Amino acid sequence: MLQTMRQSTQSTAAKVIIGLIVLSFAAFGLETLLPGGAGTSVAEVNGEEITPFALQEAITQQKRQLVSILGDDIDPALLDDERLRPRALDSLVQRALLLQKTSALQLVASGAQVSESITSIEAFQFNGEFSPDAYKSVLANAGYTLERFRRAQADDIVLAQLQASISESEFVTSTELSAAANVIAEERDVRFLVVPDASLLDDADLSDDALRAFYNDNESLFFTQEQVIVDYIQLNPSDFDVEVDDAVVREQYEAVKDEYQVSEQARVSHILLMQGEEETDATFASRLSAVTSRLSDGEDFADLAATLSDDLGSAALGGELGFTDGATFPEAMEEAIAGLALPGDISAPVETDAGTHIIRLEERIDGTAVSYETVEAELRASIEAAEAERALLIAVEELRDAAFNAADLSDPAEALGVAVLRSDAFTVAAGQGVFTDARLREAAFSEDVKIDGNNSEVLELAERRFVVVRVHEVRPPQTAPFREVETEVISLLRSELQASALSLITNTAQDALESGETLEDVAQTLGLDWRVELAATRLMSQLPRPVLDAAFTMTAGDTTQLRTVPIPGEGFAVVQLARVSPGSVDALTSAERNQLSGRRANEQQQVSFSEFMLFQRNESDIVIR
Repeated sequence: MLQTMRQSTQSTAAKVIIGLIVLSFAAFGLETLLPGGAGTSVAEVNGEEITPFALQEAITQQKRQLVSILGDDIDPALLDDERLRPRALDSLVQRALLLQKTSALQLVASGAQVSESITSIEAFQFNGEFSPDAYKSVLANAGYTLERFRRAQADDIVLAQLQASISESEFVTSTELSAAANVIAEERDVRFLVVPDASLLDDADLSDDALRAFYNDNESLFFTQEQVIVDYIQLNPSDFDVEVDDAVVREQYEAVKDEYQVSEQARVSHILLMQGEEETDATFASRLSAVTSRLSDGEDFADLAATLSDDLGSAALGGELGFTDGATFPEAMEEAIAGLALPGDISAPVETDAGTHIIRLEERIDGTAVSYETVEAELRASIEAAEAERALLIAVEELRDAAFNAADLSDPAEALGVAVLRSDAFTVAAGQGVFTDARLREAAFSEDVKIDGNNSEVLELAERRFVVVRVHEVRPPQTAPFREVETEVISLLRSELQASALSLITNTAQDALESGETLEDVAQTLGLDWRVELAATRLMSQLPRPVLDAAFTMTAGDTTQLRTVPIPGEGFAVVQLARVSPGSVDALTSAERNQLSGRRANEQQQVSFSEFMLFQRNESDIVIR
C-alpha cells in the first residue's frame, strides 16, 4: 500500500496539487492559511515574538490531546479556542524561555541524536521498523516539512538536556529519607464495624406521611431559585447558506487564475554529512572528499545516499527530498539547485545549518496553469462561504438596529424573516439548550433586560451563532410543590435518619469501649460484622479506601475514639484505630527503600524545576497582547 501511495504522488495531477500547495506556502506563508495566522504577535519573550500561527498550532495540539484522552463524546465547550488559549500561550512562553536558556548555555543536539529520536517514533514505524514512507506521509498530514520537524526534534532534545541538568542535580539525604519513611512506612492496626444500609432504616421511615411531614417542617430547604422564561431570536450560519451560479464561479476563476499559476518545480535528492561532536575537521573533510570522489568515479548516487547520508529519513529513499519551487529549502541549497540544469547534475558541497549537502537534480517540471475544472470546487466553496458570512453579518447588523428600540422581538423577527423562539424556564445558574451559555443567562437576568423590560444586546456565541433575548416571564423564588421535589425530600430524610442511627451506634460502641469492652464485644451486642487489619500502611493495605483514609487521619493513642465513614456498596464503617507503629527505613526492603528514595527525588526535582521556571519568568521581559 505504501508503495502505491508513493507511485501515486509521482502522477502529473499529484505534482500539480503539490505545486499549488508549495506555491501557496511560498507566496503567502502558512500563517495566512490558518485562523489567526496573520497580524501582529500575540506575545513577546525577551524580544522574541510568538506568532498567532504558533498559538493556533498549540491550541490545535491541545484539542487533539483532549480528544485522544476523552474520546469523541467530549463536551464541545472543552474545545473552545478561547478556553484553551491561556494554557496554550503559557506553554509557548515557557518553551521560548527554555529555548533561550539552552541557547545561552550553548546546548546542542547532534545529528545522530536527532536521527535516533526520529526513527524511534512509533508513528513513523511499519511492522516495528522505521518507514520513510510513513515518516513523510505523517509529517505531510501534520503540515510539517522534514527540515522543520528535524529542528523541532533538536529543540526537544536540548530542552530535555536543560531539564535533566536542573532536575538531576537534586538528591535525597538520609535524614529526608528517614522522615519520608516515618510517614510512608508507618503501620496502623485498624478495626471497624460494618453497618449495612438496610439496618439503619425500615419502610415506615420513608412512608408518604413521613416524607410530607419532613417537607412541611423544612419548607425553607425547598425554595426554587428565581427563574425566567425568555423570547429570543437566533441567527445561525447555516441559515444563510447560498448556492452561486456557475457564471459567478467562472468569473472569479478568470479574475484569479494567474494566482494559480504553478511555478517551475525541481525534484532533488541529497547526501547530507553532519560533523560529529568528536569528529575533527580533518576527519570530516576526508569523509566529504571520499563521497565526492566516489560520485566522480560514477558510483550510483542513490546507493551512496543510502549508505553514507546522515539524513536517515531521506537516506532510505536514496536521498530523495521531493519537490521545491525555489523556496522550500535553505537559501544556499536553493541557489545550488537553481544552478543544476539537467537531471542527473550534481552540485558542489553546500553548507547549511543542518550540515553539508551534495545535491542531485532528478527532474524539472515547467510552470503550468491550473484548469478551471481543477479549482472549480475550491472556488465555489470559497465564494459560497464568503457570501454566507456576508449575509450573516448583514443580518446581525440589521438585528442589532431593529432590536435596540423595539417594544418586543416580533418586528425585528418579521423584518429578518425569522421566528421568535421561547425558552424553557431557567435560572441564572443553569439552563438548557442555547441557554447553557452563561452569557445569555446573565444577559436575561441583568437589570436592563429583566427589570426594565428591554431587549438584550445581540450576543455572539460559539460557532458564529448570534442571539438576542427578551424576558417573557419572571418566576420569583417560591416553595416548590411536594411532588416536584419528592426525590430530594427522600434523599434528605434518608440522610438525616441514617446519620441519627449511625450516631446512636457510634455512641453505644464508644461507651462500651470506654467501659473496657472490645470492638468484637460491641459487634456481638449490636449484631454487626467486624473486621480487622494489622500493620496497614498508606501504600499497602486491604482496607476499603475510606476506612484507610480515616484511619490515617485519626489521632494515635486514643483507642476509644471512633470515626464513621461510608463504604460504597456495603453501607458504613465505624472505625477504631487500635495501634500505631512509626515507620523506619530499616523496616523497608531494598526495593521499597529504592522506590521511596526515587519518589522523594522526583518530588524534589519537580519543585526545583518549578522554581527555576519561576526565576526565569521573573527575570524576563514578557509581553502578552
